[in-house]
Amino acid sequence: MNLKLRIFIISITILCTFVLMPNKIFAQVSDSSASAITPTVSLLSSFFPTITPSPTVQTTNPLLMQLNEFANPIASTSSIATSEAALSPTPTIGASDSASISPDINASGSASDYCLTVPVILYHHVEPLAIATLLGHQQLTEDSQIFESQISYLVSHKYHFLSLETLVDAIINRKSIPAKSVVITIDDGYIDAYTYAFLDAKKYHVIMNFNIPTGLVGQPDYLTWDHLKEMAQSPYAKLYNHTTTHAPLGQLDQSEIIQEITNANQDLMKNLGIKNDIVVYPYGSYSDLAIKTVQSLGMIAAVSTDPGTNECQSNIYKLPRVRVGNEPIGDYGY
Repeated sequence: MNLKLRIFIISITILCTFVLMPNKIFAQVSDSSASAITPTVSLLSSFFPTITPSPTVQTTNPLLMQLNEFANPIASTSSIATSEAALSPTPTIGASDSASISPDINASGSASDYCLTVPVILYHHVEPLAIATLLGHQQLTEDSQIFESQISYLVSHKYHFLSLETLVDAIINRKSIPAKSVVITIDDGYIDAYTYAFLDAKKYHVIMNFNIPTGLVGQPDYLTWDHLKEMAQSPYAKLYNHTTTHAPLGQLDQSEIIQEITNANQDLMKNLGIKNDIVVYPYGSYSDLAIKTVQSLGMIAAVSTDPGTNECQSNIYKLPRVRVGNEPIGDYGY
């Protein structure tokens, strides 16, 4: 074979090789697995820059998707709200757990507590101020005429007069009470509680709560058991334990606290047939020891002189009261 022929054959062979090579490579690509697509297309791109690589197909891992969402938080407002609701669900509160049981109740507090907003008004002596001045206890005295005008005002303004036991029962058992409820308390068992306050209770047909230190009954200027028997038989007078000797429970040891409370309860039962489970602290004096002792004796509540009107389960052993003076009770916001 002459030289020219050989050169021609070699040229044809080389030309055919370059023409057929792409077809062979693309055939390999179409037969290959998805994992080989990316390097093959990259190789082709280096040879043929005009070829656009096909996108890489990937299988998404759900866990990686969640991690990616936390790493790249892109969400609409609605999805964020949904997520917050899922993380912090609103607790369902039943009627027994809610302080707003009925429209008639004036209540406050949290779902874990239960409070009724009720003024428990505190009085001591009720008599003419002129007499109180002569006897030297005007600072603890509500003038009898002003006292009556205050009761008349509350009656005319449609207030509901509650007993302490009714209030305590409503707090403990989460009951509703009438709107504009009020509790009248008169401490210490002075004789004027009978001659003036109890007289007004019967006149206006309202309940008043009298707190009696039983060891002082029958002493000069104090109620007698005959007075108390008449009062106990009336629907307008409620009688409660104010200890035996009017002792400041917050300053006593446990044995003394027990004696003060149990003796007074025994006196109330023996003389009046009253089974009592509410204590009213003399001088408003209490302590942690006093509260624990009162609880251990089976008392369900105790009344203090702490100021306020929020009567709650959380302060059931130190219920607050409101002091009023010798001014129209309307001046106090009632």
